[in-house]
Amino acid sequence: MILEVRAPAGGGLSLALIFGERGWTVDGRSRLQAGARGTSFSCQNRNPGTKSRINHPTDVNNQRRFRLRRPFHVGALGFLSSGLLSLQAATLWTGPNINFTQSTSTESDVVVAGKVVLTRGGNDGLFNTAAGEVYPPGPSSPADTEWAFGTLGNFSSLTYQSLESMRNGDLALVILNKQMVVHLIREDIYLAVMFTAWGQHGAGGFAYTRSTAAVAVHPTVTVTSPANGATFAAPATVELTSAATVTGGVVTNVQYFAGTTVLGHATSAPFTLSASLPTPGSYPLTAVATAAGVSSTSSVVNITVVGPTAVSLGSPAVNGGSFSFSYSADPGLTYVIERSSNLVDWLPISTNTPSSSPALFSDSLVPDASRYYRVGRLPNP
Repeated sequence: MILEVRAPAGGGLSLALIFGERGWTVDGRSRLQAGARGTSFSCQNRNPGTKSRINHPTDVNNQRRFRLRRPFHVGALGFLSSGLLSLQAATLWTGPNINFTQSTSTESDVVVAGKVVLTRGGNDGLFNTAAGEVYPPGPSSPADTEWAFGTLGNFSSLTYQSLESMRNGDLALVILNKQMVVHLIREDIYLAVMFTAWGQHGAGGFAYTRSTAAVAVHPTVTVTSPANGATFAAPATVELTSAATVTGGVVTNVQYFAGTTVLGHATSAPFTLSASLPTPGSYPLTAVATAAGVSSTSSVVNITVVGPTAVSLGSPAVNGGSFSFSYSADPGLTYVIERSSNLVDWLPISTNTPSSSPALFSDSLVPDASRYYRVGRLPNP
């Protein structure tokens, strides 16, 4: 039985596998292994003891051909039929460097608590106490690590091996003051290391400079519309927009809230969302921006949705050369006053957002002329 997988550079394939120089484990029941003689992929069926393996000996015309050592059961192959295999990308520790020197007070460097804790005895190399290793180290020590000479910039093309296997007589001559990369295998983390001291002749001890996890960069986000204090007539459809940025990255999602209620989200600038607010009330709006899994929340923008009052005109008054009248209004909503000379052709002459009710309007008097006035509430912005 042959399973063919195409992996063109532009994507669009049934199964894409990307391999480094060494083997690595996928969370759960799948395992990928890569080496000089080819690549294999294995899957554990739900039935205990049933296992199938695919070998990849060659690459021809960018087509990866795999031969099954034993047939897959339908259930075991089912997850492949969708054409998707989810693999978590490796993590590069590009954060600030730290210096570690072994001493009586700092016997071990806790790289990843409970998983990778490196120390050294009086002789030989490093070993990982968190992985259950004890002195003296073995040929694959430190456990759960592999090492290479080079930089994080080209981590995927380096040749990795155990630190202990690098020994060629004097390990200090091999590793001191050399740029190196260590791969924490189970965690799939790569970090930069440079050994600066390596005790010899029973003196033990070591020192190095290594990188740490990248510092999380929080995005900044501001709700740019609506304005704080804005008022809308119910039922309201409110256009929400935000300015969201992050240093050295891209904001991939902005989610909007009214209090604790999710209104929706947008994935690209200016992160526009039409939010439905049908019920009169006060709404504290916030936006939560996310970039590379790190989120930040905007300041609150408070808006009000009101049940609109029917517009009614008050009695007119004349004072000198002016004519005025009042009209009922909802503070914060916008009204237009129109004028006509024939009750057919209307001309807008004033737009007003009153701060109180009733609102007042005045116009100059024109002798021997008839004028008609009306007031209307404008739609929500």
